[in-house]
Amino acid sequence: MSLQTEWPHFLSNPKSEIMNIYKILVLTGVLTVAANLSAQDYNRISLSYDNTRFSLNKDYREILEAIDGDSSFSTNGFGLNYIHGFSLSKNLPMFLEIGGNVNFNFYSKTEAWKPDFDYNEDYEFDLRDVKSQFQNINLQVPVNFTWRFNVVEDFTIAPYVGLNFKLNFVSKMRSYTEWEGEEVDKEDKEWTNLFSSDKDNMGSKDLTWNRFQMGWHVGVNFQYTKWNLGVQYGTDFIPAYSHKFEEDGWSTKPAINTGNLKLSVGYTF
Repeated sequence: MSLQTEWPHFLSNPKSEIMNIYKILVLTGVLTVAANLSAQDYNRISLSYDNTRFSLNKDYREILEAIDGDSSFSTNGFGLNYIHGFSLSKNLPMFLEIGGNVNFNFYSKTEAWKPDFDYNEDYEFDLRDVKSQFQNINLQVPVNFTWRFNVVEDFTIAPYVGLNFKLNFVSKMRSYTEWEGEEVDKEDKEWTNLFSSDKDNMGSKDLTWNRFQMGWHVGVNFQYTKWNLGVQYGTDFIPAYSHKFEEDGWSTKPAINTGNLKLSVGYTF
């Protein structure tokens, strides 16, 4: 009986099979080392473009239809962002990300005034523009679950899902009319603090906005060497504004919810 026939059938070619086993062991070791390397904690700083859409619900839109108001608006701004990734496994690239973002958002719109009644087109009205502005500054604390895929050497894709806790420092708005050839009075250009219930601002606690918000988001980060490109979108559980009004069996609950898009460029270390 030859030596080859004495080997089990799955080792009919001993030298070849031994080499295959050796390759598998080496590959397993390389993957284990790579997983351990990818499972190290990390820090990331980034600069982002932020777009936040403030959308009014049905009850709020019904109120505004009576006064011919806009049903939504969007702010544009930027954010300064920091993330620390905590490894959750020695062998798997799972991470818990916790960080902080400071965001600055702005909105401005100028419209030519148009009368809301029928008139003779030959009649000349004084030319004037209506300017509306909104500003918001907030601090956000994201908490994310992330999985980092090493696609090739030095290139990683990291999808994530998480919760977002937002503290609004500033939310203010103003609207005033600019007449052609006339200077706007200083009092007409005063800002309204959306968190204040005094008579010079919102005038009632029922109308003040929420300083604290909470929401969820999903996103993905693309990292090449140390550089990172990120995309994120989320909405809120706790809206920017919400209040229930009830009187004589009638009730309505106007609310303003936010949707947030974040595009970021960062550095990981």
